[in-house]
Amino acid sequence: MVAVYSQLRVQAIERKAVLNKAEKSNRFIISVTDEPRRGQILSADGKVLARDEGAYELNIQFRKVPHSDGFFLDLGEATGISGAEFAELAARGDKNQSWNAVITGEQKRKVDSVKYRWRADGLSVKQTGQRAYPLGYAASSLVGAFKDGSATKGLEKSLDGDLTGTKGVAKGLVDRTGAFLPMRMDGATVKRVDGQDVELTIDSDLQKVAADAVKKAVESNKAESGIAIVMDPKTGDILAMSNWPTFDPVTGQGPDGKSADVNPNIMSRFEPGSTMKILTVAKALDEGLIDDHTTVKCAGILKKGPYQVKCDSHHGNRAHGVLDPEKAIAVSCNVSAATWALDIGFDDYHHYIEDLGLMQKCSVKLPYQVSGSMIIEPVAKPLELMCWGFGQSMGVTPLALASAFTAIGNNGVRMEPRLVKSIGGKEQPVQEGKQVFKAETAQEVLKFMEAVIDSDRGSGKTLRIPGYRLAGKTGTAERLGRHGGGYVANFVGFVPAIQPKAMILVMVDHPQGGKYYGASVAGPVFDELARAVIRKFAIMPSAPPVTSTPKAPAVEVQVKKP
Repeated sequence: MVAVYSQLRVQAIERKAVLNKAEKSNRFIISVTDEPRRGQILSADGKVLARDEGAYELNIQFRKVPHSDGFFLDLGEATGISGAEFAELAARGDKNQSWNAVITGEQKRKVDSVKYRWRADGLSVKQTGQRAYPLGYAASSLVGAFKDGSATKGLEKSLDGDLTGTKGVAKGLVDRTGAFLPMRMDGATVKRVDGQDVELTIDSDLQKVAADAVKKAVESNKAESGIAIVMDPKTGDILAMSNWPTFDPVTGQGPDGKSADVNPNIMSRFEPGSTMKILTVAKALDEGLIDDHTTVKCAGILKKGPYQVKCDSHHGNRAHGVLDPEKAIAVSCNVSAATWALDIGFDDYHHYIEDLGLMQKCSVKLPYQVSGSMIIEPVAKPLELMCWGFGQSMGVTPLALASAFTAIGNNGVRMEPRLVKSIGGKEQPVQEGKQVFKAETAQEVLKFMEAVIDSDRGSGKTLRIPGYRLAGKTGTAERLGRHGGGYVANFVGFVPAIQPKAMILVMVDHPQGGKYYGASVAGPVFDELARAVIRKFAIMPSAPPVTSTPKAPAVEVQVKKP
């Protein structure tokens, strides 16, 4: 009864006097740290992409703790680790030992109580900062990694300040039972502020499909790497962005055990290749330099002064004959694209590339981005201009190229890519680029792109999905500034072709499995993603099935009614 009264007097009746006396003498005062929760990273459909594991590291410096069975048993009860294990380590003379374990907040408070009650200065518990990444490889190049208390990659690094939060600190005394008596004076307590949650524009289902499809394309074609981007052309929202190889966000290592830090979507430059032809024809149409009936006679070679470009250089000189713009896009004619570029002119085309954002870094809050590059040699301007027309003599990041293509699916307005939808519940704004050509021009170009898939002469005819109008463009570009040659197989498309819900860009770098054309290497990735988009948005069929041959084997696509 006397002991109970003594504790009541200390904790309640004389609490203020005791704390005031301790504050003035600065003796027996301790500071208790309250670690903040690091913010989660979430997908647009509410799936967790990164979260704290709740793991702590228990550390004992044995020379600074009591060597008492009572202490070890007390600590064992608080942690769930055998007290006999602690006693055995102490008896054999261990100086220091750490344990990694998932410890609840309540267990941590119990350990702190044991520390204060036994005056065990050598006992500490701190968060490991270990994070869980439920999508693993599929989202690692976006989400990044956080290890050993440091953000090292991706959004974990670039948004570290938003995700981290602020530690809470409380000053006070500990009574003989180990109970903490916080001070009430001003400045004695700083409240913990948890890190802010970050919501992305990514759809988790599309992200997984993209990751799996790119991995399969890279491995089956023995390629060096591959990427896939799915964007909403109306908003610029990135619905999926994947690459292979990538890294395990927990270990930081790639599939071969080595580090795989490069995200080619934003950190590598590629020639756009023939996908650039759709942007070239759009500019020529918009300026009134050509219309849908204007023809170019392709003899396989186009000469301008001392310079010349060839059509379909992979098979030597192949003359396509007389082509209107729709046919030229369908068969991917270099001569037509080079002719349109010459009509546009060097300065206007150069400004156009800038307006498309191809030379800029994208505002997506990811670290280590690079900007585009162009070859400009004053003495060879005609050659450079012709090459620009069909996507050579320039290097662009896939994400910047994807942003340029949004203008085709968004009535001529290029949208800036958006990856982060909100931070701490605060919506991040959608950013428009600029009107790069008229709405009528964009609609006309979409019709040309439909012929790439719908027409039997189209280079993407094997990618039809029965009942759906799709728009696309194949591309096979030479590798930019790389030793050993090789190609980059590309495909860009819209689903559906009218009022597109999604723009899809696929690039596969240096396929070495016997195939290297865009339709055969990058096309299957587009096909898988197009079908996933149809399912995700419950897009209803818009046309009778295409029956002309050849075509891809029909695959039933299940859609839900809106």
